[in-house]
Amino acid sequence: MKRKIHLHFITRFLCGALILLNLSGCKEDDEAFEPKLLLENEAFDVANTSSSHALVFLTNQPWQAATDADWIVLEETSGEKGKVTLAFQVQANEEDARTGTIKIMTNDTTEKVITVKQEAGNRDDIYVKEGATGEGYSWAEATSLDNALAIAVSGNTIHIAEGAYLPTVTVTGGDPADAGDVTFEVSKYVRLKGGYPADAEEGAEANPAQHTTVLSGGGVAYHVVTVSAPKTDGQKVVLEGLRITDGKAAAATTSATINGTAFRRDYGGGLTIGNAVVEVLNTEVVDNKSDKNVAGLYAFGGSVVTIRNSKINGNISTGNAGGVWISESTAHIYDSEVRENEGGTAAGVHGYPEATINMYNTVVADNKGRSFGAAFYIRENSKGLLVNCLINGNSSTSANGGGGVMLYSNNMVTIVNTTITGNTIAGPGGGIYRRSGINTVNMYNSIVSGNVQKNDGPDVDAYEPDATVPVVQSSILGSLAYDAKGEVIEGATFNPGTMLTEAKVPVGEGNPATAYGMSTEELVKLGSTLNPAVEGSLITQDLYHNSRSGLRFMGALVDSE
Repeated sequence: MKRKIHLHFITRFLCGALILLNLSGCKEDDEAFEPKLLLENEAFDVANTSSSHALVFLTNQPWQAATDADWIVLEETSGEKGKVTLAFQVQANEEDARTGTIKIMTNDTTEKVITVKQEAGNRDDIYVKEGATGEGYSWAEATSLDNALAIAVSGNTIHIAEGAYLPTVTVTGGDPADAGDVTFEVSKYVRLKGGYPADAEEGAEANPAQHTTVLSGGGVAYHVVTVSAPKTDGQKVVLEGLRITDGKAAAATTSATINGTAFRRDYGGGLTIGNAVVEVLNTEVVDNKSDKNVAGLYAFGGSVVTIRNSKINGNISTGNAGGVWISESTAHIYDSEVRENEGGTAAGVHGYPEATINMYNTVVADNKGRSFGAAFYIRENSKGLLVNCLINGNSSTSANGGGGVMLYSNNMVTIVNTTITGNTIAGPGGGIYRRSGINTVNMYNSIVSGNVQKNDGPDVDAYEPDATVPVVQSSILGSLAYDAKGEVIEGATFNPGTMLTEAKVPVGEGNPATAYGMSTEELVKLGSTLNPAVEGSLITQDLYHNSRSGLRFMGALVDSE
C-alpha cells in the first residue's frame, strides 16, 4: 500500500504548486487558462483485507472522480479546486490478485489514472527449510525463506525450520549491485515463526530453545530483516522464535525508498522497521554492528512495535545507539533484556525524537556508551514509562552524564517499581540526569542509589540549577528514603552496599526499602492514573512475576521466600 507521504519537502512542493495553480488563473484575458492536476501518489498496493486509504491531489479546477472496480468505494465523487484528500475503501479479497483504477478528471479536459493493486486472498501457510526448493505449502515440499516471502500474502504464517538463512534478494528500491542491500524484506502482514526441527514433518511444534532459527546478514547486509509493510488498521507483522544476527549497517547516509518511506542504510543492522506495526516475540536481535548508528533494532516513521520475551544484546555501533532506537514511533517492551550493547549516545535504549517507550519487567544492563546516557535515553519531546525494570551496570566514558536514565530537551519519564543502581558515568547523574528544557521525572516505589558519578555528586542530577524538582514518592534516592507524600523519612538511611543483594533484592533489618514501599492496593490505585494505565499483575508483581502482596518492597525485586 502506498501511504500518504508526510515528508517536509513533499509538503513544501505541494504548497508551492498550489500557489502556482492559483496564479495560473490570474493571467491576462487573452492568455489561455491551463488546467492543472497534480497527484501525490499514482499507485497503491493494498492488502487482501478491508482497508481505508487516502488519495491526495492538487487541482485549479473543480474535479470529478470515478472507479472501474466494484471493490473500490470512493467517499466523494466530485469537489472544488484546491488541495484534496479523497478517502476510499477497498473490500476484502478472497480470490486471485486484482487491479482496479481510480480516475480523477477536471472538467473533462484533464485526467489522471491511479492504479490500485490488491493482493490475492489468504492461502495455506508456508514452510521453510534450509536449502529447500519446493513449492512451500507443506514440510515435505518446503521452500527457501526468500521465496516464502515472495509468495506470501497477508494472513500467512511462514514456519521456519532450524538452520541458518542468509538473504539473497535486494530490498525494494535498493541497488542490485550493492551487496549490502540484500535483506529479508517483510512487505506483507505475515508471521515469521522459527524454532521447528531441521527435519520437521507434519504436526511438528516450534521450540526455539532447542531448534535455533538464525536469520543472518553474513556480516554484509545493511539490515538482516526489513519490515516495510506499511500501517493498515487491524494488521501487523509478527516475528517469533528467531535469532537475527550478523547484520552490518553502513556508514553512508543513503536510503532505499519503499512506499514513500526512506529506509536509511546506516541505521538498524539487525532489524529495521519503517511505518509498520510489528510484534517481536521470543526473538533475539544479537551481535549486529553498525558503521554509524543503531546496530540492533531501529523503528521509525510512525511505527508501533511490541517486544516480548526477547533479547537485544551484544550489538555494537560506531555512532549512537547500540541496542534500540525508537524514532517518532512507539515501543512497548515486556519481559525482555537489553544487555551488553555498545555505542556513543544511548548505548542501550534510545528514544529520539518524539518517541514513546514503555518498558515493563525488563533488564537494561551492562551497556557501554561513549557519550550522553548509557542505558535509557530519551530526547526531544519523548516519553518513557518504566515499570518493574532493573537498570544496572551500565557505563559511559563521557562527561555528559546520565548513567541509568537520561532526559534531554523537554521529555517526561515515569518510574515505578524500578531499581537503578550500579551504573557508572564520568559525568553527573549516574542514576538519572536531566538536561535542556523542562524534563519531568515522576518516581514511585523505586530505588535510585549506588551509582557512580563525577565528584561523588547525587544519583539524580540536572544540568540547569533551576530544573523542576522530581516527584519522588515511597522511594529511595541516594541514601534518603521518601514517604508517600514525598517527604524525607527521618532516621531512615539506605546503604546500597549492604541493603541490596548481588541480584539487587533489598535485604536486611532496618532497610527502608523493605518497610516503606507501597502496598499492592496503593500500586493498583497508582496504576490506574498512569498513561498508559498499568493494571493487574503488571504492577502488583515484581520483575520476575513474584507477588508483592503483603509486602512493602521498593524497587524491581522482592524477596520471594
